[in-house]
Amino acid sequence: MSNQDDLKNLRDKRVTVRPSPTSSVITLIMSILFLIFGLVLMTSVMGEAEEARGPMTFFLFIWVGGCLAMAIYSLLNLSSYGKSRPNPAALEVLEVEDKKSPQREEAEKGKPDFAVRLRELEALKKEGLLNDEEYQRKRREILDEKW
Repeated sequence: MSNQDDLKNLRDKRVTVRPSPTSSVITLIMSILFLIFGLVLMTSVMGEAEEARGPMTFFLFIWVGGCLAMAIYSLLNLSSYGKSRPNPAALEVLEVEDKKSPQREEAEKGKPDFAVRLRELEALKKEGLLNDEEYQRKRREILDEKW
C-alpha cells in the first residue's frame, strides 16, 4: 500500500497524536520536581540579593506557571484515557476515529443534502482531485437524483 492509499483511507478520519500515559506520568513527576527546585532556588537567591528581587520574582512567576501548566496538561491527558491503557512502553498514542459531518450522516440515512454534496464536489474540483469531465458527470448524477 502506498502513501497515497494511506492518505485516501484517512480522509474521513480524525487522527490524534498525544503522549502516552507513561510519558504523562514522567512529565507530571518532572514538573513537580522542577516546581520544588525552582521555589527552593528562587527563595534562597531572593533572600541574598535585594537588588534582583523584581526580576527574580518575575522569573519565579514564569517558572511556576510553566511547571503548573505541564502538571495540569499531564493530569488531563492521564484522565482522558479512562479504562483504556495503551502499551506502557509507547511514547505517543495515535488515535484514529471516524469523522463524519452531520450532513454526511444525514445523506447516508437516505436524506441526501444536495447542497452539501455539491459543495463537497466543488471543493474536490478546486483541489484538483477531479477533472472537468468527472466533475460534470458526478454533478449530473447528484442533480438527477430524486429531490
